[in-house]
Amino acid sequence: MDLFEAIIKRRDTRHFTSEEVPSSVIDICLQAAKNAPSVGLTEPARFLFVNDAATKQKIHEIFEAENQKAADKITDLARKEAYNNLKLQGIMEAPLGMIVCSDYSTIKADTIGVQTMAEALDWSVCCSIQNFWLALTSQGFSMGWVSILDVKKLKETIYIPDHYKPLGYFCIGRPATNYNNMPMLKQQGWTNTR
Repeated sequence: MDLFEAIIKRRDTRHFTSEEVPSSVIDICLQAAKNAPSVGLTEPARFLFVNDAATKQKIHEIFEAENQKAADKITDLARKEAYNNLKLQGIMEAPLGMIVCSDYSTIKADTIGVQTMAEALDWSVCCSIQNFWLALTSQGFSMGWVSILDVKKLKETIYIPDHYKPLGYFCIGRPATNYNNMPMLKQQGWTNTR
């Protein structure tokens, strides 16, 4: 699969098969992530992998609590029902979980590009995430980005250093569907944009 095809086929996946993700696939993805651009050559992306069901369950509980808070903010009853029917994560189903963090200890007094825009560190990590995702897609796997989380509780649940800023939890595996070649939220009628 060429790069443009991977860009077009990449999906935020919520439905996975039970097939394990080979370590060789992850190795290629990490190499792609490492080659992403980074502000001041900081290479701040840190990848923490989650395999065990007990930890996934704790993360799933954090998601459930935050997802309920998000649903409670929707005042239109039809829209709230539609929201509650969306599958917004695959934490327990995906064979592999991953937390991606920005390592703020990479910023030094003379680091170029972050003195006036420290958030550029997070943007650099997003570039790494996209490279990882495209490499995953090119090998027939996918992932889903879970951002409906309480970061403080996530850091308390598993050891994440204070200088690491989590940008999300990612569910990784072989996709069980291609969502009719469109974003899942569009397929399910949540939005008509894009």
